[in-house]
Order: sequence, then structure tokens, then C-alpha cells
Amino acid sequence: HPPKNANNAINPKTPGIAVVTGLKYPSRTAISLLTELHPPYSSQFSLQAKSATTNALSKKSKSLLKQYCKKYDDSTKVDKASALNSKVEGVKVQMQDNIAAMLQNTEQAESLAERSNQLNEQANVFQKKSKDLRKQMRCKNIKMTIILVSLVVGILIIVLVPLIMKAKKAATGGRMLRGLILD
Repeated sequence: HPPKNANNAINPKTPGIAVVTGLKYPSRTAISLLTELHPPYSSQFSLQAKSATTNALSKKSKSLLKQYCKKYDDSTKVDKASALNSKVEGVKVQMQDNIAAMLQNTEQAESLAERSNQLNEQANVFQKKSKDLRKQMRCKNIKMTIILVSLVVGILIIVLVPLIMKAKKAATGGRMLRGLILD
């Protein structure tokens, strides 16, 4: 559509200009391009456009069209709303990354907490087993001590009883002899 003049009517004396954009290109930016491009294009090519054949103005208008296409190539540079949307998208992506990182940190913290609980349980089991082992070793030490003491006492009894018996016999036999001699 050619832009409307000050009376809001289409001026049939000026050439019409159309813009083809991608689906995601903002329409308000395309309209801004048409509005800004129409006056210089009309002033330079309106007379030639009336009598031109198909593609006759392509080479002549190429530099002007290229200049405006370059300017409007990035809609964020000419449209504040597009620039703002671009910034919002950037912030949105950053927030999604932050949320993903936070979730990953939460998973790692949960994993660490679980491992900590497992280590705590293992420490408790180890402590209980060490106490049980200490009791068993104490019992074995007491048994060994009792066995050694019994063995030493048994050996002493085996060695000392015959000696004592011999000494008693010898002591009783010597009195008899003394008694016989004295009588």
C-alpha cells in the first residue's frame, strides 16, 4: 500500500511500494520502513515509475533500496519495541539458564545430603561394631588371663605338692630317728 498523504487519502500520482518480510519481522517496523522510504523514492522515481516497464527501475533504485534495507535489517536498531523485546528475550534466556543452574545445584545439594546421611549411618555402624569388638577382645583377654593363671597354678601345684610331700616325709622321718636314738 502506498502511504497516505496528509488528507488520509491514497495519492494515485505516487508510485506504490511494497515490502516483503519474514514471519517474525515486526509489521510496525515494516510500516515504518515504508513510511520513511516513500518520500525519497517518490521524489526520485515517481515520473519514471509511470512509464517504466517491469524491472526497469531495479538498477536505478537499487542503491536507495539497499540503504534502507541495511538500515532496517535489524529491527531492534530502528524499533524501540523490538529492541525492548530483544532485551526481554535476552533476560528470559538468562533467567532460564539461572533456573537450570539453580535446579542443578539443588540436585547436587540433595545428592551431597544423601551421601552425608549414608556416611553418618556407616559411622554409627562402625562405632557399634568397634564397641562390640572391644568387648569381645576384653572377654578374650580375660579368658586368656584366667587360662594362664590356671596353668601357672596347676604347674606350681604339680611341682610343689610332691616337694612338700617329700619334705613332710623327710621331716616326720627325722623325728622318728631322733626319737629312736634318744630312747
